[in-house]
Formats: sequence, structure tokens, C-alpha cells
Amino acid sequence: HGTVLRWRLSLGALLIPALAWLFWLDMGVVAKPGSILFPLSVLVTLLASGEFIRLTTFSDLRPRPVVVYCGSLLIVLASGIPSLYLNPPLDCPLSYLGIALMAYIVSCILAVVAEIIFYKQDPNVIPSLALSVLGVFYIGMLIGVITLLRFVSDDQWKSLPLISLILTVKMGDIGAYTVGRLVGKHRFAPQLSPGKTMEGVLGGLLFSVGAAFFAFRVLPDWIHIQPPLFSWWQIVAYGILVGSAGVLGDLAESLIKRNAGQKDSSGWLIGFGGVLDLIDSLLLAGPISYIFWLLALK
Repeated sequence: HGTVLRWRLSLGALLIPALAWLFWLDMGVVAKPGSILFPLSVLVTLLASGEFIRLTTFSDLRPRPVVVYCGSLLIVLASGIPSLYLNPPLDCPLSYLGIALMAYIVSCILAVVAEIIFYKQDPNVIPSLALSVLGVFYIGMLIGVITLLRFVSDDQWKSLPLISLILTVKMGDIGAYTVGRLVGKHRFAPQLSPGKTMEGVLGGLLFSVGAAFFAFRVLPDWIHIQPPLFSWWQIVAYGILVGSAGVLGDLAESLIKRNAGQKDSSGWLIGFGGVLDLIDSLLLAGPISYIFWLLALK
């Protein structure tokens, strides 16, 4: 365990400055805001789709890979391309989320069509269809919402919405791990995640609130952005809600992995697992953050 922990800390020390560098390039160097991070979201979508398919494939039941890959990719492309290449903002109360939702609906229809075309009297056709639609939602729609965070209000706040999500969730992860290791005694979800404790979760939420204050009060001056004028209680609410959604996101992936009898979504990154293990806590927190930032536009 000590070797794995040292490896995780070392790799984390490399990933954090690398991610900061990508954000810096995306905000201040390239001509089109988002053109660095958007291809990264496409790559993550493809890798995460493969991991979801692996985790939900059994001897007699599996999602249809082409539906999960193509449907998820369609949604993420629909979440980023309009913001990159359409100049006037759409007159839509849901902003560009409306395009992503239409892409999700189209993907679900394609999933049904695919099962109709390839139907062979399989008794598991409906469960397989459900797995395909779940994969498109869990990977494509949720990563699509995170992609949309980069383009909130036509780049008015640059990457601040996306950074606020990542900081709040990941600092919550760090806080939960640290506090849980130091004083954790009461198990939070022993069947899904034996290492999680009530003390760790509460400590993680405190870290999330602190990260939210940093994102809204300190970081904007560093990156020369005029943030929305959120009150202290709104920032606290953001930290608690987004941090809590991060915990649920981690447990949601644990549910999928336990059902598959797997510890990690894949083994390509020693100490971290796979792509889903890196982004699981962000997936359910993304919509909460996006709603918060949309409310800031009112």
C-alpha cells in the first residue's frame, strides 16, 4: 500500500501541473477558446466508453459497443462544436445544453434501431438495450455537460466554471481520503466502498467548501477574470452540493465495478486505475455545477 500511495502522489504531482498548463494554453494562447480541452474531452469519452463496455459485458449480456461509442461521441461533439464554430449564441433557455440533449435523444433512438436491425430472438435484448442507453447517458451525456462548462456564457468566464468543478470535487476527494485515514471510524458505504467513512465524507465536504471559496474568491484575480458576484452562502452551497455529488459519482462507479467484480475500471494507470476511476466523481457533479453557473446568468 505504501508503494502504491507513493506512486499516486508522484503521478499526481505530475498530472496537476500538466492540467494547469493545458488550461493556461486553452485560455490564453490558442485563437479559439476551448480548442485544447475539447479534443481532450473527446479522447476521454472514447477511453471511458471502452471501459464502460468492458465493465458491463458478461457472457450472456452486454451493451452494443457501436451504440455506446458512437452515441457518446455524438453527444460530446454536439456539446463542443457549436460553441467553437457558431458565433451568435442560440436563443434557447437551456443554452447549448439543448443541442446536447437532442444528440442524446438521437443516440437513444439509434440504440433502439440497432436492436431492431440485429434482433435474433435474444431473451436479453431489452437488458442489453438498457445497458447501451445507460452507457450513452453515463459516458456521453455526463461528459457532455462537463464539456459545456468550458463554454458557459460564450467564454465570459473562460475556464473558471470548469476549474471550479474540478477543484471542488478533487479537493473533496483529497480531504475525504486524508480525514478518513486520520480519524475515520464509521463506514459510510461498506458494501460499495469499504474505505469510505462518515468522518472522511464530512471532511471532504469541508475541503470542497474551501476549494469553492478559492475558486470564486482567489483564482479569478490570478487568471484576470471578473467572476459572478456570488454571496458567501451561495459559495458554501456550491461546495456542499458539488462535493456531495462527487461522492455519489464515486459510489455510482463503484456500483458498476462491484457488479462486474472488478477493483478498477482498467489497469492502464498504476495506482489510479482507468479513466473512469479518474473522472467518476466529476460525472454526477458536472450537472450540479452547470445548473449553478446557468443560475449565475440570471
